[in-house]
Amino acid sequence: MKSLLSILFFLSISAAFAQNMQTELNGFKLGQYREVPKNELKTIIKQGKFEDGFEYEAYPVLADQSVYMIFEYADSNLETIWSIQLAGMEQGYDCKFMGLKLGMPSKDVEQILGKPSSIEDVGEYGKRWEYSTANYSVEITPEEILGSVKIIDNFPPFASTDISKIPSFEKYSGILKSKNRSVISELLAPNIEIYKGDSTIFFQRSMTNEIKDDSSGIFKIMDEVAAELTNEKLPKVGYEENVRLQEGSDPLHVAKFTSSDQLSEIVFKFMFGKYLIWEIKLK
Repeated sequence: MKSLLSILFFLSISAAFAQNMQTELNGFKLGQYREVPKNELKTIIKQGKFEDGFEYEAYPVLADQSVYMIFEYADSNLETIWSIQLAGMEQGYDCKFMGLKLGMPSKDVEQILGKPSSIEDVGEYGKRWEYSTANYSVEITPEEILGSVKIIDNFPPFASTDISKIPSFEKYSGILKSKNRSVISELLAPNIEIYKGDSTIFFQRSMTNEIKDDSSGIFKIMDEVAAELTNEKLPKVGYEENVRLQEGSDPLHVAKFTSSDQLSEIVFKFMFGKYLIWEIKLK
């Protein structure tokens, strides 16, 4: 039933949805690999599978389990995070999401998010506030306080890729050269893979900790890539851009660097309404 409802939602979605797409909650990003929550939060306290093939895993955020997170994985791709939910009764716990805190009065939640498009009764949990032009929902407890926040990757999969959003060489190289990890992270797909020698490198911790500590070493590699992009010959010599078709996926945008000593190609994929760096191949 969940998948059918999702499809119906996709068909009725408006263009305004893209403006309200939120991809991060409590430091984790939609699209990160499944092992990320386990690396970060360690202990699975509950897991299961829905009738439609979707799977879920729940982890404690605080030792007493007064705050926990639930991650869902779509049947079409059980390796990456499809939804993230933060829930609990720890008053004032910062959700790291649009200024919301668990235990916040419902009137304050409404002031931040606006009036919900619909309200659904969820029994003992209270009521779920839905927003038709966004990918998030919240649960308001019977005590009229915030008990849960959830985001899902329901950006319309049938939407045509917008080639006008392909970043120019000047734009993406400028971002990579900035050395601002927070800004750079917005250019990188949450499931980015970097091929270096015989190794495949990807984000293994929450995005917050990756930005803070560079746990996986990706931002160090981004500095190396940025250094290669300072080559004054680029993009005039030994540089080309083209489209790569891949079965079952939107077309990829590929930048090739034949004159670079270290960099082979950067592959962009249309995700969450924009083109993000999905793969980097180093020589």
